[in-house]
Amino acid sequence: MRCNCCFNSEILHRRYSLSGDIVAEHKIRSRFQPETRFIYNGFHQAQLYTDGVAKVLPEGQLQLTNGSGQSMGHAFFKKPFEFNSAESLSFSTQFVCALVPKPGSGGHGIAFVLSASRDLSHADATQYLGLFNISTQGNSSSHLVAVELDTAPSAEFDDKNANHVGINVNSLFSIESAPAAYFSDIKGKNESIELSSGDPIQVWVDYRGNVLNVSMAPLKNQKPSQPLLSSSINLSEIFPDRKIFIGFSGATGTLISYQYILGWSFSGNSVSLQRLDATKLPRVPPHKCGTERPSKLLIFLFILLAVIRGMGRRIWSTPLLL
Repeated sequence: MRCNCCFNSEILHRRYSLSGDIVAEHKIRSRFQPETRFIYNGFHQAQLYTDGVAKVLPEGQLQLTNGSGQSMGHAFFKKPFEFNSAESLSFSTQFVCALVPKPGSGGHGIAFVLSASRDLSHADATQYLGLFNISTQGNSSSHLVAVELDTAPSAEFDDKNANHVGINVNSLFSIESAPAAYFSDIKGKNESIELSSGDPIQVWVDYRGNVLNVSMAPLKNQKPSQPLLSSSINLSEIFPDRKIFIGFSGATGTLISYQYILGWSFSGNSVSLQRLDATKLPRVPPHKCGTERPSKLLIFLFILLAVIRGMGRRIWSTPLLL
């Protein structure tokens, strides 16, 4: 005889499968623990809590920062991810991001965030990435873990360079970090990747058996067979209430960039991760670049100025007839 918990789990999964690619939440109530699963190929109708300058654009991109200076934005899944014990805690997530710097600028990067609270309004922008301020930085009461994609080196936090990935626990001093790269299974080595290229980049974060792995790759690539970063972390000690809010944080300072999340998939507590569909993701919004052509009005004004200067020279060079 089939138990009720298994029967209910199958019904919920069937409803989830019929609802399409953009699914708000998949939650299985069983005798073990709730399991959370969702996938967003674009963020229309997404169940998100946003603050600061973060918002969902009309074409479905989640924009964390909008090109203004000294700003930050956060976006969290509305409900916390729950677990019953350290042994049962596991999750996998995949997201696609794009960091588009303003011409001549750089920006301060973004972070995938695990937090005991979705309220990070107390945090500062700039090198704090919208995660901490001078008082909460390095404080264990922050109850926060982040995977940073950092595009601005900060000597204050011993950053490697202006293009690195780090794992942070209650601090912006990374416990593990490396220059941004992905493992090429064909070449058998790491290939560098430019975070601020403006191109879509895939990132995977997996946690199982108290080990956190971080991998990344260009959009066209499969998930690498080897992670870029791997670190031993006991999340149950960092989150004693057994509830974790998951989401993203982005910030700017005098260095400015547009920061986007194009898609996000998450599966918790041993539920298989659904892969994002690159063909269904919204495109990176077009932005003006430093080499753009001058406007027609500007061209007209240049021509008009040249004509006026030419006429002036002709008048002054013509001898006066007496």
